[in-house]
Amino acid sequence: GGGTQHANMGLALYRDHPVFREEVDRCCALLENILGEDLRALLYPAPEAEAEAEADARLARIEYTQPLLFVAEYAMARLWMARGVRPALMLGHSLGEYVAACLAGVFRLEDALRIVAERGRLMQSMQPGAMTAIALSEAELQPFLATGCDIAAINGEQLCVLAGPLAAIEAAEARMSARGLLPRRLLVSIASHSALTDPIVDALREVVAGVPRQAPGIPFLSNVTGRPITAQEAVDPAYWARHLRGTVRFADGLAHLLGTPGRVLLEVGPGETLSGLARQHPLAASA
Repeated sequence: GGGTQHANMGLALYRDHPVFREEVDRCCALLENILGEDLRALLYPAPEAEAEAEADARLARIEYTQPLLFVAEYAMARLWMARGVRPALMLGHSLGEYVAACLAGVFRLEDALRIVAERGRLMQSMQPGAMTAIALSEAELQPFLATGCDIAAINGEQLCVLAGPLAAIEAAEARMSARGLLPRRLLVSIASHSALTDPIVDALREVVAGVPRQAPGIPFLSNVTGRPITAQEAVDPAYWARHLRGTVRFADGLAHLLGTPGRVLLEVGPGETLSGLARQHPLAASA
C-alpha cells in the first residue's frame, strides 16, 4: 500500500538484474501510453539531491504513488518468479492486492496498470483528509468512530488506522490523547478506505468493468474479508469498489497465512513494513 514509496525504489535491482529492468521498462512504457509521461524519471531521477527531492515530492501525490508502487512490486515479483520462486498464496495491502490479482491472471498487465493509474487519479481528486495509526484493537476503536472517522486498516490485533476528514481525525486524536493514548498521524493528505472515497467508488467500478477479467490462477487473500478470494469476487467490479471503500483486514490475512505451519513469508515491495507486521502477529512464533 501507499506510504513506502520513495525515489530510487529498486535502483540496484534495476541496474544489476535484467529481468527486473525489463519489467520496469515494460510497465513504464505501458503507463506512458496511459499517462502521457515516462514515470522512470520519477522512479530513477538524476543523482543530484535536488532531483531526488523533487521526485520524492511528486511521488507523494497518489496519482504517481499508485502506479509506481505497482511497477516496483510487480517487477520484483517477476524477478523472484524468474528465479524459480513460486507463490503458494499471496496477500497484498490495499494497492498490493492489484499486484497479486495481476500476477494471478485476474487482470492482464496493461489492464491492471490502466486501473491502477485511474484509481490514483480518482483518489487524487478526493476531498482532503487525514489518517492516524493507533495501538488499539478494532473493538476498542469503536467509541472513537463517533467523530466521523472510519477504520481504514486493521494491521494487527492491537494496531489500526483511522481515516476521515481532518476535523474528525483531530477530534479522535484529542479524545485518544486525553486518555493517555498516543495516536501517530500518517504523512498523507487523503483518507483512503473511508467515506471520503464514496464519490469515486462508482467510477472505479466502471473502470474495472471495462477490462477483461478471469478467475485467479494463483490463490490470494482478500483485504475485504481476510480470507481467500473467490473466483466470483475476483472478477466482480463491485468487489473492487468495496475494496476501495472498506477496511483493509490485513491482520486477518496474516492469521490465515500463519495458520499453516512452516510457511515462509516473503515481502515483495519497497521496505519491510509488512514483514514487521507479520513478525508482531501472535501466530508468528508458532509458524
